[in-house]
Formats: sequence, C-alpha cells, structure tokens
Amino acid sequence: MFSLDKFYHVLHDNLISHFKNSKSHYFYPFGTYDSIQTLFDPLNAEVSPSQFNFRCGKGQKTFLHCTFYDQEPIFSEDLPHMDTLYELPEIYQPRKINIFANSEKSDLVNQIVKKNRFYNWYYFFHGFAALDWYKDFQYMRPESFNRFSKVFICYNHLISKYRSYRLHLVAGLLEHDLIKYGAVSCPLEENGATIKQILLDSPLLSRAKIKIATMFKHVSQPLIIDTHTPHGALSADVDFGQLTDAFWHIVTETIYFQPKLHLTEKVFKPIVAQRPFMLVAAPGNLAYLKSYGFKTFDRWIDESYDSEQDHYVRIEKIVGELKRLCALSPSELKQMHEEMQEVLLHNYNHFYGNFKQIIVNELVDNFEGVLMQVNNGRIPDNHSRHHQRFELCKDYYTEVKQRLLL
Repeated sequence: MFSLDKFYHVLHDNLISHFKNSKSHYFYPFGTYDSIQTLFDPLNAEVSPSQFNFRCGKGQKTFLHCTFYDQEPIFSEDLPHMDTLYELPEIYQPRKINIFANSEKSDLVNQIVKKNRFYNWYYFFHGFAALDWYKDFQYMRPESFNRFSKVFICYNHLISKYRSYRLHLVAGLLEHDLIKYGAVSCPLEENGATIKQILLDSPLLSRAKIKIATMFKHVSQPLIIDTHTPHGALSADVDFGQLTDAFWHIVTETIYFQPKLHLTEKVFKPIVAQRPFMLVAAPGNLAYLKSYGFKTFDRWIDESYDSEQDHYVRIEKIVGELKRLCALSPSELKQMHEEMQEVLLHNYNHFYGNFKQIIVNELVDNFEGVLMQVNNGRIPDNHSRHHQRFELCKDYYTEVKQRLLL
C-alpha cells in the first residue's frame, strides 16, 4: 500500500492528471485543519501554492479542479469560508469541473456540493491512513496479543468544543470509580482554556455539564497515559504495549454531536491490537464500520448505544456497559477474551486483507461515478460544447486498482 505522504500525488497522477488542464488542492502541511482558509489562501506564509497545488501548466486555464477536504470532518462554521473562497475565479468557474473529495457522509457535504455545483467524490481517507500508520502491527508475534492487565483503555487527548463529550464520559468513569480499572487520559485544559471555559461553548446538555462540574471538582491533576503534551503524530506513533495491556478499548471519535458518518484512524487501533471496543461516536457509526466488513461485540455487550440519538443517554449506556465489565473477575474477563478470538482475528485479518481491497475499489469506483455524472450518466462519443472528453476505459480502472494495492 502506498504511503500517506504521497497520497494526493498518487491519486492525482493516476486519476486526475489524465485530463488536460487539471489541478488538485490539498491540505499542506499535512494535518492542517484549523481553518479551511489555510487550504486555499495563497498569502498564507506556511502554505505555499507551489507546495499544495498541482498546476496544469504555465499560462493554461484549469478545466478540472479537485479539492481534497478529507483529513478532517466539515463543520457548519466552515461554510462561510467555503462560500467566499469558491467564488474566487481561481477556484470556481461556471464551465469548470469541480470535484469535492471528502471522507464523510452527511447532509453538510450534500449542501456544499449542491450549492457550489460540485461533484462529490467520497472515499475512506482514514482507512488509508491507518493502513500506512499501523502496518507494522501485522509483524508482531501472535502470543504478544494475549496478555493484558487492565480492563480498558480510553484516550481523551483533546476536550475542545466538539470533543467536550469526552468530559462527560470521564465524569461517568469518575462517578462509578472506574478509573482504577483502566488507563485513562484527560487534560484539565486545552490551549489555555479551562474545563469551565470549554463548557460555556459546548453543545453538551446542562445535566452533562453539571455532572462534569461535580465530578471534576476534586481532580487536581490531568489524567495521563502517554504524554502531558499531546500532538497530532500520536495517531501514527502508537505504543504497542499500551494498546495490548488493556482488554477493552473505549474509542472516542472526532465526531459525536453532528449527524454524520465519519470515522478516523482511532477506531483501527483496537483492531490492529486484536482488542474489542466500544465506539463513542455519532449514532450509526458502529453500523457504518460494519458496512466495511468488520465485526463488533454484541454477543458480549449491549451495542444499542449506536442507535441512541440522545447524546447524554448514549454516553450513559456506554459507561453502564463498562461498569458491568469492570465488575467481572479476572477469570471471567479471560474467558470472555478467549470466546471472542474468532471476532478479534477476523477484524485483524480483514484489516490487513480485504479491507484494503474494499477501500481501493470504493475510491476508484466513486471517481468513475463522478465522471459518469459529468457525462450525464454516459461516456460521450464526441466532445461536448463545454466539457472536454471525460473517458477512462474499464481496463484502466482495473489497472489503477491493482497498482494501488501493491
């Protein structure tokens, strides 16, 4: 599998550059997501056009333009910036083909592509990221996955506005005295803002805020698993010992409040560590993961939390299941671990096997679907008045899929 470092170069070279006068924009430096303006602003000192543009050729006008917005989910506050930037002649032209490459399924994306007359190109970006970042786990000795000393692990490095639900989760762990059974991280401030200040801007319900204020009242030091200063590279630089020293993984995803299907590399950490997990995310995301061929753990826990629309109740259901697990004896936990080996090994082998094929096929097939939309559902025989000929033969798509799987 190709590395994430050259992800956009590979896609551009194999798919987009086949069409004359084509260009791609993507986030630079990698992991930049503070503002959508960073993606396009040619005056930004840290983002040089020569570094994040594939230009179509000096003096030529761009005909096909692909915007990659796939590293992070899209929030409603990004829309004003999009509306402004896509009106710029360099980005938006009535007769140009604009493709919006993204990694989420949501009404917000539908709104963006409809309003701006974009073509929607969806694929599972973080699946590719995880395959690159966690590739070394497939070389660990099988017996290395059999030992654990903690009931669970739960990373909560960031607690800002849309991630403040993690404070509710940790408050539940504190309420039921579950911290002692696991490894839990949770800061007491973020970028200088205290928990009290973060809660002022949080979408959490008042009863969740009250619980957080009550339970954190006597917490004087941040909860630490790995570092006092979390950074973006933590997702890629994982500690095998940490991941396997705990039995259950409580995965706190990026999206919780917003009604969208969006998963990151976080959910694959327990999978490559051969561990069961609970997914703390927006409703439906556990089913979304299963749609890619992974199995979950409804034989051992109640997974109805995934369909729970009430944000407060969803957390409480997860905490309730974790409380039950922490009450089990070491022998009962060991027996549970033995019972779920078939599921754990299926997920592990699927991740390093068929999953790669699935997301490569999806990426290429969805790009083909974009071209079919451009051509009104057919491959044109002749040049249209406003569009170039958009045609890639079936054999070429097969060739690209095979190349991306190497």
